Amino acid sequence: MLSVFLKLHLSVLIAGFTGLFGRLVSLDAFWIVFFRLLIGGAFVLAYFILLRKFKWLGLKGCINGMIAGAILSCHLILFYLAIKLSNVSIGVVCVSTIGFFVALIEPFVVRSKFSYTDVIYSLLAILGVLIIFGFDSRYRLGIAVGIICALFSAVYSIYSKRITNLYDNNSLICWQLIGGSLFMTILLPLYYLIEGQWSLYFSFSDAFYLLLAGIICTAALYLLQLQVLQKLSAFTVMLTYNLEPVYSIILAMILFNEASELNYSFYVGILFIIFSVGLKTTKSIHIENKAKTSS
Repeated sequence: MLSVFLKLHLSVLIAGFTGLFGRLVSLDAFWIVFFRLLIGGAFVLAYFILLRKFKWLGLKGCINGMIAGAILSCHLILFYLAIKLSNVSIGVVCVSTIGFFVALIEPFVVRSKFSYTDVIYSLLAILGVLIIFGFDSRYRLGIAVGIICALFSAVYSIYSKRITNLYDNNSLICWQLIGGSLFMTILLPLYYLIEGQWSLYFSFSDAFYLLLAGIICTAALYLLQLQVLQKLSAFTVMLTYNLEPVYSIILAMILFNEASELNYSFYVGILFIIFSVGLKTTKSIHIENKAKTSS
């Protein structure tokens, strides 16, 4: 069991590292996502084909998986764009507002009871971002893009949750990555129309980091998550992943000295976000324990 928890925290650390590519790679957000999904998808697909675990999920299942992949692509583009417009710390903090959008959207999608406490707790995270937004004018565009990114992340989370229990998870991940790569390919003409050029000039270090993003931070991350979910509950994994932005910020401060780029408003804002996550975590633990007691 210890090895499973080590794998879980390793996967969270890898997930926390993904935001760093926004600064490590000189290419724009579109190309980072394009190569990350293409390389990661190729490795995951090859892995499951070799193990003979890649399956046709039926037309509806494959389309659902690819739609989820397209939504994931939009989230990732906005995520890296937010980092390019600000920095890693600001980007991951903005994405932490996902809980607010999930609390608003999920009841209408799954027709569950609307939770006012979830909305109130999530508003604390929004307040934290607004504090950063109001007192640090340098990163306002990045913050705005980061909040839109959180909205797409919430939509992806809700949509994936709906289809995960309907299909084989191994194959579903493959179809998501196929869908994401296909969606990015379809966007190529639009990218050229907006940019007026391909802007595809990268160094050896860019190529190395893109391989790292695809193989380790996409393929290996998904495979680790699958292994962990086979042994631990989705609830435990979800709570542990609350550490992801913490890992990202610590790594960014160590590697890029981002502490010098942030003023006091960032730290005040992040306290509100941490408090919000803590309240939601406490509520989730209470609900989980209550469910176990009643069963």
